[in-house]
Amino acid sequence: MNSQASSTAAIPFKRESDVPVGSAVGGGVGVLLIALAAIVVVQVLRKKLKLAPPGAGARHLRVLETQRLGPRSTLAVVEFAGRRYLLAQGEHGVSCVDSVPAEKDAQ
Repeated sequence: MNSQASSTAAIPFKRESDVPVGSAVGGGVGVLLIALAAIVVVQVLRKKLKLAPPGAGARHLRVLETQRLGPRSTLAVVEFAGRRYLLAQGEHGVSCVDSVPAEKDAQ
């Protein structure tokens, strides 16, 4: 058995010395640093130019109150463009039941 083990040759392989072992890790760290720098630049520009984040503008639509009438129907009072709307939502969609001017002191 010992003679058989010594007669088998090892499989030759070539070590690649061209590519450093840490190059993949270093590249990932570089990409991460570039991304962080870009985020910082965007934040600084937003503060200097006083830009609001997307969706943070003035709200034009407010849901003042909702009331569930049954398992598939709901009433909602919604304020939009200086008016209040009573909306009914049911199995067949949404309907505007009534609308009145919004109160001046309402916020």
